[in-house]
Amino acid sequence: MSYPPPAGQPQPDSPGQPQAAGAYPPPANYPAADAYAQGQVGYQPSQQIPNVPDAPKRPWNVTLVAIIAFLVGLIDVAGGVAALLFRNERQLQIESGLSATNIAISGGLFLIIGAVILLLSFVLFGGSRLSRGVIAFFAVLRIAIAVIGLVLATSMNARGIFIADIAFSTIVLLLLFAGARTKAFFARG
Repeated sequence: MSYPPPAGQPQPDSPGQPQAAGAYPPPANYPAADAYAQGQVGYQPSQQIPNVPDAPKRPWNVTLVAIIAFLVGLIDVAGGVAALLFRNERQLQIESGLSATNIAISGGLFLIIGAVILLLSFVLFGGSRLSRGVIAFFAVLRIAIAVIGLVLATSMNARGIFIADIAFSTIVLLLLFAGARTKAFFARG
């Protein structure tokens, strides 16, 4: 024996009863059946669905900074490994103005910083504000280290490398924070 559903719930249609108003398709003996079959009656939305704003597309400068960050991370990892391997080379000590211990410490720091930058460069593509801030912090840190290295360096080659690093890090900072599209892209992430 089946029981009828509780009050307030849809009731099953009994044979011989008219269908509920608004049910589609209407029964064949219903006057609007012909209009429904001809496509004259159908779904009419009562209101427009609001447009959902598209997520801002990644600006070209963010893509460029992410690629640059990846390359800088690779270079830092390679430079850190090289500094650790060749810290006892006398020529390196003379040109950098650092002892073997200081070269090893610098190499270890560059290795760690490079690994972090490598990981963050992938997250930067998605618009992460955290990765943007950390990469900006490391760019400022690179500028500070390059200024110290510029003062301590004894050869023109080393000074040229430090000047290039200052210029390069400044460009990265400018690209990370340039323009309204960049701001909107990182605001959503």
